[in-house]
Amino acid sequence: MSLLITRPRYELVTHYFYHWSEEIVKEAKKRISSVIDLPKEKASRKLVESYLAKQNPEIVIFNGHGNDVCITGNDEEVLIKSGENSHLLKGKVVYMRSCDSGKTLGPQAVKEGCKAFIGYSELFRFWTDKALVNDPLNDDYAKPFFETSNQVPLALIKGKTAKEAHADSMIEYRKVISHLLTSNAANSFVVSDLIWNMHNQVCLEK
Repeated sequence: MSLLITRPRYELVTHYFYHWSEEIVKEAKKRISSVIDLPKEKASRKLVESYLAKQNPEIVIFNGHGNDVCITGNDEEVLIKSGENSHLLKGKVVYMRSCDSGKTLGPQAVKEGCKAFIGYSELFRFWTDKALVNDPLNDDYAKPFFETSNQVPLALIKGKTAKEAHADSMIEYRKVISHLLTSNAANSFVVSDLIWNMHNQVCLEK
């Protein structure tokens, strides 16, 4: 099995995506024979297209800004655009942690042969603590959003199907939300946005 993951890092959002994806890379290297990690400036269209075409990874994970028709990499360079090079996702299981990717890009990729696509039909939301932006892994405002969304790639790495990975993520959402609602946690105010992400996470299959 092989995996490709993009981890651009050039501003606040991608800074958090980059660091919270370290767990994914670490787990992948334990379980998967070939891990293609594209951090920072390596999250470029040229490299992504080359690896998708030549290495043909079975699991592909994108982190970055996006909209309904594209996902971007470093400095918002378009990596995959619906109807332009989305055919490169054919035969692959894809997870996109980006805004709106489940609206048009996901369905188009599946139409073109993508084995399964997990993404978000609306904005992907998360909170940050301004005092901890230089230490995102210890940011309790952000933690619930990444613990839940990370369940998707972590489950895929363990060999679960897209449907099972999506279901595992839903279980984690409910667990985290329940804990926040029944505790006096200082970050309980993030619940509404967690519910938003949970309801807008989609799993599409051919």
